[in-house]
Amino acid sequence: MAKHLPAHLAHKSALALLPPASITTPIETVRRVHDKHFARWPPHINLIYPFLASPSTMNVEGDPSSPQLEEDISLRIHKAVKQLEPFHVSLSADPPSRFSHSKRSKTVWLGPSTDRVQQLQAALQAEFAECNADQRPYTPHLSVGQADSDTGAQKLGDEIKDSIIDFNRDREESTPIALDWHIDKVYVIERKGFNDRFKVVGTIELGTR
Repeated sequence: MAKHLPAHLAHKSALALLPPASITTPIETVRRVHDKHFARWPPHINLIYPFLASPSTMNVEGDPSSPQLEEDISLRIHKAVKQLEPFHVSLSADPPSRFSHSKRSKTVWLGPSTDRVQQLQAALQAEFAECNADQRPYTPHLSVGQADSDTGAQKLGDEIKDSIIDFNRDREESTPIALDWHIDKVYVIERKGFNDRFKVVGTIELGTR
């Protein structure tokens, strides 16, 4: 059961980093089988979640299938990130990391190779101080699936590692066990219903002073 939130926050929206389609194939191959949130979430690294309730509105033509980010939210994100230049990260699977929620609940994930993601998140968190429902220390991560034991988590870790190796072998990449990612945007994603898939409702570029 989702934690009860104050009215200005919602589990239906997030500030996130979304990897480009050029590197998602090995991730999605594994997530499709092992991630219970596959249908609801695209591959992502959350920056702030939960985020503000109803961050988007219908466009000027009133088309509900094409929402637009509220202007004040867009301006606040721009203010937070305009001094931060785009940067490069690698998502390494050598080895993948894991959260151990309990003896029978594990999450396997890939982490970025630089603390620039933490710096970006800190800048956004300072701007959106009212989005304070999650009090845990921030750990940037891209989840690839869940397992119900340490053995299962190890097998899942091996699977995402092999998937990335096979993907990079086909592309003749020099770093066989990592996915290279140029981060230059922050995304606002939102879902209308609890079981709906998150969709992009706003994109703000880094370093646009």
